[in-house]
This record gives sequence, C-alpha cells and structure tokens, in this order.
Amino acid sequence: MSEQKKAPAKTSQPGTFQKILNWFKRLPGRIAKPFKNMWYELKKVSWPTKERLVSYSTIVLVFMLFMGVVIGLLDMGASAGVRSLISATASTSAVTTTAAAPAEATTAEEPAAEAPAEAAETETEAPAASEAPAAESAETETAEGSASGEN
Repeated sequence: MSEQKKAPAKTSQPGTFQKILNWFKRLPGRIAKPFKNMWYELKKVSWPTKERLVSYSTIVLVFMLFMGVVIGLLDMGASAGVRSLISATASTSAVTTTAAAPAEATTAEEPAAEAPAEAAETETEAPAASEAPAAESAETETAEGSASGEN
C-alpha cells in the first residue's frame, strides 16, 4: 500500500471587499460589548443605603461650604495685601516727587501756570504743520461765505 499524501487545502484569503463587509457585520457586537460589560460590573457594585447616601452627601456639602469660606477669606486677605502694597508704593512715590521738587512749586497756582507755557512750547516746535490746516480752514470759510452771499 502506498500512502498518498493529501495536499493541504488552499485557504483563500478574503478580498478587500469581504474584509470591509465583515467589519460592518461585526460592528454592532463590538459597540454593544463594552455596554454589556459595564452592566455586569454594575450588578457587582454594593450600593449604599439611603441613610449612608444622605450622610455622605451631607459631609461633602459641608466640606465644600467650609472650603468656599476658606478660599474666600484667602482671596479677601490677598486683595487687601495688594491694595496696601499699591497704596504704600503710591505714597512713597508721592513723597519722593515732592521731596525732589522745589518748595515754591507746591502751591496750587503754579502747576496751572505751567500748563499754558508747555502748550506754547509745543506750538512753536511745529509751526508748519499747524499753519497748513489753518490756511485751509480760512480758504474754506471764504468759499462758504461767498457761496452764501456774505462778503
């Protein structure tokens, strides 16, 4: 007897289209599987009684209220500290400014007198720029006056 070896059967690989089709066929099962597992796990959970649930919830709410008060007090303290720092730096800068200024310049009349002098200096610095708009406005007034019959 001669033994004949059978050739292994060729297993054909599924084509691309068949792979896509199989993927869509397995999709609902793959989506449902995590939810089924979650349901089985939730059955194993030991849920608290109503009394314990109320007790735990009360503890959490009291703790949240306490932390809210603590954080609010810290915020108010930090705000007061920043305000005191700002007022301290503002008062020290005012002291150094008045100490550096001459004693005569502390009257209320002199700062008002300095403002027109500064304005006059800025006008003399750029006379060409200020004269051009004045000339245009004079021409416009003349043209409007002659159009309305004024002369």
